[in-house]
Amino acid sequence: MTPLRKTMIDECRLRGLARKTEETYLYAVEQLSRHYHQSPDTISEAQLEQYFRYLTLEKHLSRNSIHVQLNGIYFFFKTVLHRGFTITKPLTKRTVTSPLMLKQEEIQRVIALCPNQKHRFMLMTYYGTGLRLMELINLKVADIDGQRKTLKVCSGKGNKDRYVLLTPAVLQLLREYWRQYRPRDWLFYSSRGMELAMSSSSISKVFRTAVKAAGLPTGCSIHSLRHAYATHQLVAGMPLHELQNQLGHSNIKTTQHYLHWLPEMGNGARDLLADWAIS
Repeated sequence: MTPLRKTMIDECRLRGLARKTEETYLYAVEQLSRHYHQSPDTISEAQLEQYFRYLTLEKHLSRNSIHVQLNGIYFFFKTVLHRGFTITKPLTKRTVTSPLMLKQEEIQRVIALCPNQKHRFMLMTYYGTGLRLMELINLKVADIDGQRKTLKVCSGKGNKDRYVLLTPAVLQLLREYWRQYRPRDWLFYSSRGMELAMSSSSISKVFRTAVKAAGLPTGCSIHSLRHAYATHQLVAGMPLHELQNQLGHSNIKTTQHYLHWLPEMGNGARDLLADWAIS
């Protein structure tokens, strides 16, 4: 391990960054270094600007992917090299798209097509709680409080803990899962052993296969279950501030996006043609 990498890891951990964020930041700097075949501390600001033009114009990365790279590289320059930089060329314009909205019967069909019962339990818990994928994977048996009907999410996004309410059906589901699989530490453990958590790629692959078998659009990803949870809860009447806590959004404006994606919510429009005679 180089001194620069060791220093960057230390800076990430001093700031309490999530391990996934740490890995992403390190990868961004590694990619920059490999692109120029030189140590990242010798790369100039002009080279940085050219690199981000390359990511946009030649690699055709999305705006979000470029921002992830930019955040990691900026963190390295600021905390390890103690110097900043400015990118003057604009990034690609962000395309605002609505996520794919799954119906409840579509979700039931997809989950039913998963051949492994353990995976079905996991996907039902995902949809029934609205957790992020990494939050679901990192769940431990000790995080479930059956008496209070809550689930503790440890080190969620932003490295924050929060409590999520469990509905009676989800709590019963988790109890049945425990009776069948007897997890000891990780709730959804790997097929390689109970001491390992299931990987995100494993459950995502299972979901994609079931989506294909169900004949749903290819744009349907496992994150569609979280979007479905949010939209279905809003339609059912869950107050926005409660949904914000369940989803772990630090800003309620993020939760409000779901209102924009649900035209049937709060639609007080009058039918202006109701009394017209159609000739």
